[in-house]
Amino acid sequence: MLKLNKIEYLDKGKKIAFDYTVEDKYKSYFHLSNQYYALYDQDISKTPKSIAVIPFLANIMPIAWFVGFDVSIDEIDETFFNSLKILKEQFIKYHPKNDIKGELLVKKTIKNTIKGKETSLLFSGGLDSFDSLTRHYNKNPFLISIHGADVAIDDKLRWEEFKKFNSEEKILNHDRLFYIESNLREFYTYKVDLLVDHLGWWGMVQHGMALIGVLAPLSYKHKITDINIAASATNEINYSWGSSPYIDENMKWANTIVTHDGYEFKRTEKAQNVVDFVNKTGFNFKLRVCYADERTGYNCNKCHKCQRTALSLILANANPNDYGFNLPDNFYDLIFKNFGNDCVMTKGIKYQWTCIQDMAKKTDSFFVLNDKEKEQNAIQRFAQLNLDLIVNKNAEKVKKNKKRKHILRNKFPLLYKIYRKLK
Repeated sequence: MLKLNKIEYLDKGKKIAFDYTVEDKYKSYFHLSNQYYALYDQDISKTPKSIAVIPFLANIMPIAWFVGFDVSIDEIDETFFNSLKILKEQFIKYHPKNDIKGELLVKKTIKNTIKGKETSLLFSGGLDSFDSLTRHYNKNPFLISIHGADVAIDDKLRWEEFKKFNSEEKILNHDRLFYIESNLREFYTYKVDLLVDHLGWWGMVQHGMALIGVLAPLSYKHKITDINIAASATNEINYSWGSSPYIDENMKWANTIVTHDGYEFKRTEKAQNVVDFVNKTGFNFKLRVCYADERTGYNCNKCHKCQRTALSLILANANPNDYGFNLPDNFYDLIFKNFGNDCVMTKGIKYQWTCIQDMAKKTDSFFVLNDKEKEQNAIQRFAQLNLDLIVNKNAEKVKKNKKRKHILRNKFPLLYKIYRKLK
């Protein structure tokens, strides 16, 4: 059993702190000295507790389901209470090998109504969110970014850099740009990551519910009923993922509607859409698709995510360096390193590359970085790669090593530091 004892508003009403106790046999799943919280850039203390509890439950309930314990609270929004039942069934469907149980015990459900029609969009500054912004631009949406999701809370440098980049974008309405800090990924221990394969708790389970749930107090304050989260995949993807129409669009409270936006578009189509929007409107903006440690500007320009986005822009006949990239001279050589003997490619990554292959086969023109003939040959060679021979080739070895390092890093942090120095 996990019991929510009280909800407090701290820091002049900007912070929602959740005080909860956990039964002894489940304590190992939580950092009880770092209990879950959500910190906003404005006073949200007038939020009804039946809505203020939503960020907490959006993060706690999936753990309760997968571990198998009950959660006890006093009150909850009626719509969200019913949504949790649907969400639980979705995870049962997605994870048939897991014994998913655990119940939410509540004393009172409350029917809330938000009187307004404002629009919001979760905004990371990446291709998916910028693509969504171009299609919702005329609605003047509230753009909400969350510190603690892609950027760790203690990484102040990266977060201030993120906010600086936002401040430089003329396309953004800075009066409707909000920031939230939440220890979404730090209130639980490494044992939660072990509940699913590939140590993928954040990606496979948590992030859709977590990111949407933390918006609830802002939606109440600003009369937001149209909530959008950019899709990162399409309906061609059939593997488990924590953000999909079946998860995101069942995250409801009061009379809100959540849209898993752009689900019908492949990532290459989003790149083309962004280029078309820039060409039509004259806006210029920098895509931020990468959070690699070695990044010194908008992107690292070397990781496979940077490469895929940059190549998609090239095939859309756009210069990636106008969109936040600074591509190295050996850009095409780096691309082919993704397909060598030592590579690891999941089905999801294979799908992303396949989309670009399809675009390469159909594209007659492309943006030339330096040498048209060499680059055209490289694109043609890339388009003909047989990715089926590569997918999951070294997956088991990498999976075992990743799990071993993850446990060592989290259970024995001092030993891990020694291991890193010796390495």
